[in-house]
Amino acid sequence: MSETSLQRPGALSPKAAGTRRRMIECAEAIILEEGIERLSMDRVAARTGMSKGAVMYHFHTKRDLLAALVESYAEHLESRLSEAERLLGGPSDASFIPGYVAWYRGFDRNNRGWSDIGLSLLALKTRDPELLEPVRAWYRKTFARVAAMPPERRGATLLAMMALEGFFYTHKFGLDLMAPDEKAKVLELISCL
Repeated sequence: MSETSLQRPGALSPKAAGTRRRMIECAEAIILEEGIERLSMDRVAARTGMSKGAVMYHFHTKRDLLAALVESYAEHLESRLSEAERLLGGPSDASFIPGYVAWYRGFDRNNRGWSDIGLSLLALKTRDPELLEPVRAWYRKTFARVAAMPPERRGATLLAMMALEGFFYTHKFGLDLMAPDEKAKVLELISCL
């Protein structure tokens, strides 16, 4: 990845970080409305009302833009889990699975397009597996939390996490065939693990 794609918004001026965020949001909208195959620097420029040069100042190549989109997706994963745990009293072994369940319930009610964005970005693995490193890093961090739990909690927590990941991915792939009342019962069982 280029240095530009790895630059964190905190290292940029507030104006540059805002411009970059706007470009990423426009790129996400293009993915949702037209598909990732239609994403281009020209389309982002047109959507933001900026010149292609301005877009290329922030993202030298389309790959840099894709890398920033994947980073944004990984940040979304972290923020949603953190927010759900915070509502339950903060990150802890005890709030991890209830937080994951609360996150999934919110996602299931209204994922605001994250399902399609995530699926489109994860499909990049077939063409450029390195782009998914921020998502892999998030999963490594999340699994490390489980590994650090007391041995008597690890198995049930890992089982619950993987069941919830199954719910997320069947939803993303449009294979969410479980009736809402059945799903609610399973989520209650998972919450008790």
